[in-house]
Amino acid sequence: MLTELEQLAAKIGRVLHHADTLAAENQRLRAEIDRLQAEATQLRGEREAMAADRELLNIKIEEAQLRIQSILDKLPTASDARQLDLLGEPGAAAAATGTHPAPGEHA
Repeated sequence: MLTELEQLAAKIGRVLHHADTLAAENQRLRAEIDRLQAEATQLRGEREAMAADRELLNIKIEEAQLRIQSILDKLPTASDARQLDLLGEPGAAAAATGTHPAPGEHA
């Protein structure tokens, strides 16, 4: 009977040692989960900030495209003789189009 009690005590000792090992592993895993949750929260915040920055940049790009289009709309067309007179030189548009001022008319 003493031998059986000693064997049972040895088994209980191994079970307790195993339980301690599992408790330590459980604690380590909980700490790892906490660390990963904190990291996920930080990454989520960074992602949201990047999404907001991207949205702001998209708005700025759209505004710039509208301004560029507005500027392009104000430019003379290829058939407009004013395009040739960009420096404002008198007679340059007429000379470029092949027309000459009528007699008595100043260019």
